Amino acid sequence: MVVIVSAVLTVAQCRILDPQIAAWLLDPADNASCFQDLVTKHYGRPAEPPAQPLGPRKPLPQSSLVSSSLCLLYQLMTQGLWELFSSMELSMIPVLAAMESHRIHVDKEALKRTSEMLGVKLKQLEQEAHKAAGQQFLVSSSTQLRLVLFEKLRLQERCENRKLPKTMLKQQQSTSEAALLQLQDLHPLPKIILEYRQVHKMKSTFVDGILSCVKKTYISSTWNQTSAVSGRLSAKQPNFQALPRQPVQISKKQYVQGKDAELVTVHPRDMFIPREGWTFLAADFCQVELRLLAHLTSDPELLRLFLDPGPDVFTMLASQWKGVPEQQLEPEDREHAKRIVYSMVYGAGRERLSGILGVSAEQASQFVDSFLQRYKEVQSFIQRTVQLCQKQGYVVSIMGRRRSLPHIRSADWAVRNQAERQAVNFVVQGSAADLCKMAMIRIFSLVSSSSSLTARLLAQIHDELLFEVEDSQVEHFAALVKTTMESLQHIDSLGVHLKVPLKVAVSSGRAWGSMSELHLPPASPPPSP
Repeated sequence: MVVIVSAVLTVAQCRILDPQIAAWLLDPADNASCFQDLVTKHYGRPAEPPAQPLGPRKPLPQSSLVSSSLCLLYQLMTQGLWELFSSMELSMIPVLAAMESHRIHVDKEALKRTSEMLGVKLKQLEQEAHKAAGQQFLVSSSTQLRLVLFEKLRLQERCENRKLPKTMLKQQQSTSEAALLQLQDLHPLPKIILEYRQVHKMKSTFVDGILSCVKKTYISSTWNQTSAVSGRLSAKQPNFQALPRQPVQISKKQYVQGKDAELVTVHPRDMFIPREGWTFLAADFCQVELRLLAHLTSDPELLRLFLDPGPDVFTMLASQWKGVPEQQLEPEDREHAKRIVYSMVYGAGRERLSGILGVSAEQASQFVDSFLQRYKEVQSFIQRTVQLCQKQGYVVSIMGRRRSLPHIRSADWAVRNQAERQAVNFVVQGSAADLCKMAMIRIFSLVSSSSSLTARLLAQIHDELLFEVEDSQVEHFAALVKTTMESLQHIDSLGVHLKVPLKVAVSSGRAWGSMSELHLPPASPPPSP
């Protein structure tokens, strides 16, 4: 423990200049696969050949490193990216180094039991699929499933006023989730396939995938700083960020007559546990994309959601959108409002939204149109963002992060439309990534400079930070984290002054999947890092 703490303190004091990060900031969509490629692209000529053949760990000549780094730093300064590079991205290096040194303990035996149970479920679902189809076929094969659904059962002929999706290249009937959702009321087989796919993904990705990365009783993910154009971090071995937030209930309904239904709840996050005497603590930015959308659009109705908040933001949003009191909302209205907002933020098209909501494409379009009619400044923001991107060729986040979108001027409508969605998506998501990184940097700085705090940042999952905290420090550290993250409404050094407050929910527990919210009293501002 003393060795780890000493190593973290040493890392925290490091200042590292990484040309790969500089190159990524300049062009986040075009990662150089190796240093030689980076030098060639940004320095304008190949790296000097070494005197001896390069081994896997032998460095290139120092002159190439210096020359390409100077070239990159000059470009950062001329493009207004130096402050983002120096105060945020370079400061993230020791944070991620410390995260990778921390072990996250796993209940390995529980994972094995869950894997075995899911394997049995898959075999049962295969048998039920064969009975429902009246023949044997490979359930995981889209080609064989297409033959059963559309040539043997001819379910497409029973779709009244429904436009089933087709494959992109060959324009065949699709067996995608969106297609199966539209078919599930016509025959038992589509519902069985949907459940089979859910169970298969749970087993292969979230259970067996974690098991393959367990070392004794722990895992330690690799964190990548330069893999996402939005500025977000990514994780691998395992992909910690892909684990579902909510438990997944696998309805083991027996589609064969005479059998009772069975329900199995699987929650991979419950398999992660803190060390003895420590507690997991999670801090989550609440509705951060919606808050950023309110700030960026200055829409008075969206601003009112956060300047005069009620108990549930998305219920208030649905009430505004539908123009009815909250008590008169239909059960699905809140979820529809939430999905429509995020479809705009994440660039989902109306076809995709129809699949998410389980409605027709026409109805999804009506929902979006009525939403934009209600929140007129959102449409204005979308138009301004696209027009500015068409003019200058790139968009920026609230902290100055850039993304070039050369296809924004494409003559191909589909290509141009995708670039337009990416432009809007980047401004919101890139800004959310900026806020989360700044939170990580400030909290890491507070902990590493403290003589008493021992908390460890284990993971970042989009807008959530996961810590391991000594039991005796949970309440104090929770208050410090909440105050620090909410103070990011104003960041003077980067010129950030949000029009709406940030809200952070803090929870704790003995397993990552079983956390309870901590209700903390108002705290004073955090000390300067």
